[in-house]
Amino acid sequence: MANGLRIGVARLEDAECISDALGGSGSEVADDDGAFTVVIPRPAEREMVTALLSALKTCLDENAIASVRVTVDEQSYVMEGTAG
Repeated sequence: MANGLRIGVARLEDAECISDALGGSGSEVADDDGAFTVVIPRPAEREMVTALLSALKTCLDENAIASVRVTVDEQSYVMEGTAG
């Protein structure tokens, strides 16, 4: 994964919540001119990416976060949470 995994959200609180939920992934929160990105540097194994995405989905559902943009190797995807 050349550029790691990036999760874009609108609110700092959501970014911090997601970063905390992803625990030991080495994630950091970056401010991108009013939007926020949780950056996870190069998860090496496919199983790790799957675990990170599963933890992200759980975080969205548990914290009523509507959706996030996930970027993997310059390809963007939207993950939606379950409305609380």
